[in-house]
Amino acid sequence: MALSNPVAFQPFPVSFWTTVTYLALLIPLLVIHETVPSPPDNTNLYHGLNLTKAWLDLTILSHSYHPFNSRQNDKIHDWILLRLDEIRERNSASESAMVVLEDVTSNLTTSDSIWSPSTRSAAYFEGKNIIVYIRGKDDPPGRWWENGSAGYGGDKVIGKGGVLLNAHYDSVSTGFGATDDGMGCITVMAMVDYFSRPENQPQKGIVALLNNNEEDFLWGAQAFGNSPFMPFCHTFLNLEGAGAGGRAALFRTTDAEVTAAYRGSPNPFGTVVASDAFSLGAIRSNTDYIVFNGVYGMRGLDVAFYRPRARYHTNEDDARHASRASLWHMLSNSLYTMKTLSGNTGKTFIGNRGDRDRNKVPNGRGNPGVWFDLFGKTLALFELRTFFAWSLTLLIAGPLILAAITFLLIRRGKYYFFSATVSPYEGAVLDPVSLGGRKGMLRFPFALIVAGALVVGSAYLVAKVNPLIIYSSEYAVWAMMLSLFYFVFWTIMAGANFARPSALHRGYSIIWLFAIAWLLEVVNSVFEDRFRIAAGYTFVFFHAAAFLAAVIALCELFALPSKMSFAQRVHAAHDATDHGEEHMVEHIGSISDADSPSDVEADGAGEEPAPVASETTPLIAGTTFGAAYRRASAALDKKFMGDEKGAYGSEQLWSSKLPSWAWILQILVFGPFLIVLFAQNGLFMVSAIAQTGSDGGSLLLPYLIMVFFSILLLLPITPYIHRVTHHVPLFLLAIFVGTLIYNLVAFPFSLESRYKVYFQQTVDLDTGVSRVHYVGLREYVAKAVADLPSATGKELTCELTSSSRSGLYDCSYDSSAVPPNIVKAILPEIPQQKGYDSWLTYKITRKDGESKATFEVNGQETRSCAIIFKKPISTFKVKGGTDPDERFGGIPDEGLDKIKLYRRDWNTPWIVDVEWENGGDDNSGIDGRVVCSWDDVNTPGTIPAFDEGLQYMPPWVALSKLSTGLCEGSKAFEA
Repeated sequence: MALSNPVAFQPFPVSFWTTVTYLALLIPLLVIHETVPSPPDNTNLYHGLNLTKAWLDLTILSHSYHPFNSRQNDKIHDWILLRLDEIRERNSASESAMVVLEDVTSNLTTSDSIWSPSTRSAAYFEGKNIIVYIRGKDDPPGRWWENGSAGYGGDKVIGKGGVLLNAHYDSVSTGFGATDDGMGCITVMAMVDYFSRPENQPQKGIVALLNNNEEDFLWGAQAFGNSPFMPFCHTFLNLEGAGAGGRAALFRTTDAEVTAAYRGSPNPFGTVVASDAFSLGAIRSNTDYIVFNGVYGMRGLDVAFYRPRARYHTNEDDARHASRASLWHMLSNSLYTMKTLSGNTGKTFIGNRGDRDRNKVPNGRGNPGVWFDLFGKTLALFELRTFFAWSLTLLIAGPLILAAITFLLIRRGKYYFFSATVSPYEGAVLDPVSLGGRKGMLRFPFALIVAGALVVGSAYLVAKVNPLIIYSSEYAVWAMMLSLFYFVFWTIMAGANFARPSALHRGYSIIWLFAIAWLLEVVNSVFEDRFRIAAGYTFVFFHAAAFLAAVIALCELFALPSKMSFAQRVHAAHDATDHGEEHMVEHIGSISDADSPSDVEADGAGEEPAPVASETTPLIAGTTFGAAYRRASAALDKKFMGDEKGAYGSEQLWSSKLPSWAWILQILVFGPFLIVLFAQNGLFMVSAIAQTGSDGGSLLLPYLIMVFFSILLLLPITPYIHRVTHHVPLFLLAIFVGTLIYNLVAFPFSLESRYKVYFQQTVDLDTGVSRVHYVGLREYVAKAVADLPSATGKELTCELTSSSRSGLYDCSYDSSAVPPNIVKAILPEIPQQKGYDSWLTYKITRKDGESKATFEVNGQETRSCAIIFKKPISTFKVKGGTDPDERFGGIPDEGLDKIKLYRRDWNTPWIVDVEWENGGDDNSGIDGRVVCSWDDVNTPGTIPAFDEGLQYMPPWVALSKLSTGLCEGSKAFEA
């Protein structure tokens, strides 16, 4: 017995190969998504890069909370300086080759407009950065930075331009900072260790910046703007943590040229989709990248950990929940990138800027890039203009080529699409033969709309009933949507093909896919050209694949007989029903096998609708011929068509000559690569935002993104899905039912994915009234607070927040039972409320009638205070500071409502001169509140309410800081 064709367009081969294709691609992608490449067994693979030492340093750095406003921050600062001295001594680096600077002179006065254009607050910040300069072979000799000044001087280039490597060594007050930004900080120190060795001296100099107070609005990076090393840096690599583990993703780059420095990394990971999401504001958090690129004009990269978000800024951002593999991933990729950037001796990063801004570094002009990794092993990189040219070519050439092939098919009488009937002989209008070429025209869009609408409906249903299930059960939601779309699409397509079989079912589906891809490509090309958005690169590949699949679908038709030849064959078969099979077979010889010109000329007439039935109308058109016709056509197939099997099922008889293997070619060009792209982007984007609902992000958006990628992920199989046996969709139906029930009723949080609640305690230092605030979704905050001893019997007041955390509720209660213990009382038996007045002191000096005043503000055990005004001030100046730095935005015309104050020591008071507009008849005075914040909870009992939350809240809850202070005390003033 002859073996069946293993790639024939039959139910079993289609079911087998499509299922195997998806499993073979998705399983490795899931493994890559969930795991991190293991570090090499030899941790000294690169001479000078020691993973064991780096991990030990990370455990020290992340041993305790070390926010800027904590004593532990000073200890970490001193420890870093000590480690850098050890590195210099161990590597025998001269003080000229490796320069370590403790920057305690850079002060910054600015508005907050870099963070938000609509802000009405300003800040004074005293930096405490650590800068390490590693001299490059091409750098000027001597201490050249002592002769320079901060800022750029026209087109002046120092040496051949340097490379900045940045991380911040402060943590948030509620997290130990293992990944935010401990791993980045340790990586910077490891790079200093590597490049300070004489055998590894870079060609161009490297400035390693360990900045302090990134967490409070990127102040450390902004203070670097006053360093004489800033003009030296033309490119940068910023290391950050927006999650708490996993792989370090390439989040953002400025252009294709700097991205090329990362491309050869051992395990590249990331996509330009994330970069464009930042540009469009879809991702609201920010890093030092916006300072180095947006303000200073450097060209560079942003590499960051991005998941799991649930541990970000919590006490699980520690070494216990991190891994050596994650640290090695950042270390190894950073080393390659820095070697490439510092080794670039050409003019790539030197020259006139594209924006011609002479106040920024003259580092040439870059080209927007398109980049994405493949299986975490290689990085594909293109210039956006190349992609746009490709897009434009496909948009124009694609339809023209398909039209040319269609023209050839029509000329040869083989264009069966949209053909209803055809006459067997020229001029014969009374006996048209049915072709059935219009069957299946509208099935694909109908199935796509219905299946897509049901998947969207499931997203809205889950988002309404159990909106945060995606927080801990991301894959259950994926399974629900994928199985629903597959089953519904199969049901419609297979059912339609069973009722009205069509040999062109697959071809029509591919034509529809090409039309959809072409329209998407039009939109994508507009975004590429007008807005420099590259995130639609998948649609370029989608369009190209759909075009190739459409070419194959059309070329298949060349294997068919002309429509007139087929009609003559059918006429002969009909004749056999009247005169017997022998007469028909004898008549076959008179039917030409060739596609004569007369076939083509008569082909057009056959497109007319069949005439109204009458007594003389043949019984051929639009009918099924029955047993006699089948026997006759079978004999005809053997002699005329050379086909032993005939058409599949009840599909049109002319389809028996269609290549049964052509679908394999289509799925090869339309399947694997697109499946990989769609799956990688979908997993990356959903994982990045699945847990942002607790931050005030949209609860619906993650589901809609998942809907979008679920549909895209299954589009490559849709032209063939009607051939899949019922076993696969029925299995997926069971999965859908199970996951739908689970997603609707399961509790959305777990020990691995804790719900993040934001904490702050506020104290009115004038009255002694204190309240504890927990911010989050009202339902879960109420459950979290229910078991707190200090909340028992207290009224819980919940109000919608007016901050950026939209949709969250600020639930507070009287916290007199757990007063903060910031400044220890002299005697333990004295209530804390008795000492509130000494925590914050201020003095206001103002002459009568003048609309200006001088504030002297001081707070105990804090480096962060603020002055809030009830009416705006027009200008201010802090002693030791300068006028506001215009690079970061000037004072808005509406004036300022708030001045934030930061100092590098713990005792020097702030002296602030402010002026305001005289209000005419109004009192020319001013009033408001002076506020100080406290963040150091390394000593238990300092903020007992926070300790209580950690101890008594349910295990599925994690605490995170709400604002710049875990505890905030204020006093009213009137001047």
